[in-house]
Amino acid sequence: MDTRAGQTNFYPLFSTLTRLETELWDAVDARVRQECGLPLGRFEAMVVVSSLGTCRVFDIASALAITVGGASKLVDRVEAAGYCSRKINPGDRRSSLLDLTEEGKAVVARGRAVIEAELDNWFTPALSPQETATLLDLLARLRSAQRPSLDSKADGQ
Repeated sequence: MDTRAGQTNFYPLFSTLTRLETELWDAVDARVRQECGLPLGRFEAMVVVSSLGTCRVFDIASALAITVGGASKLVDRVEAAGYCSRKINPGDRRSSLLDLTEEGKAVVARGRAVIEAELDNWFTPALSPQETATLLDLLARLRSAQRPSLDSKADGQ
């Protein structure tokens, strides 16, 4: 990585990460659309519900690092497809609780296998299992280091 007077130039890292993310998203999105019949963004919202169990739109927004409005639109589309259901939140009647339908659970299971197969095509030729684990640890560390400041912004501080 390029350094100047003791300073690290992070732009090449940024550029490579963003291009890789776009290429990965496009490849995985194409496979999920083709084999599961829905875009990756909707699938990602369904995975959050699958992982958390009964949850709110706010929980999906937080998990995916998107706005509540964006998460609400995703949930509207997932619900219209018959993959999730909403019920009034008895603890806060201003919000709804979401659950996957049986069909939604089946799509998540199928989609996870499709995504793993596509990611295997990308990562296995380039990284050893140890390198993959290290990359995951490093990316998780970068994300968590920024979470306090991102959470403060989300809270309006």
